[in-house]
Amino acid sequence: MTRTLTEEELVATIARLTSDRLTEYLAAEIVIPEQSEQGLVYQRLDVARLELACELHDQYDMEADALSMMISLIDQMHCLRAELREVLNAVEAQPDPVRERLVEVIGTARFSRS
Repeated sequence: MTRTLTEEELVATIARLTSDRLTEYLAAEIVIPEQSEQGLVYQRLDVARLELACELHDQYDMEADALSMMISLIDQMHCLRAELREVLNAVEAQPDPVRERLVEVIGTARFSRS
């Protein structure tokens, strides 16, 4: 079972996070905690997202809404990388003639858009 953190544990875990900052981040939907018998609880992924949000907030003086957009873009980039990895694995699994043709077609398409 995945260990979850309460708000108090979360604030104690993330050095730069305060209750007020967490409230801002919740309003901007940087994280969306789960409701449990203990109240709102946070997952390990939430900890990573909040650590990144705090770092960006402190380094670049970003507002919560801008942080939300930035983290959303990072999420999209990670999804695209995972999808690309799947495509590359599928191409790699093809016989040599098919792989060579795919490389040729992709290369032509890539350079013809410039």
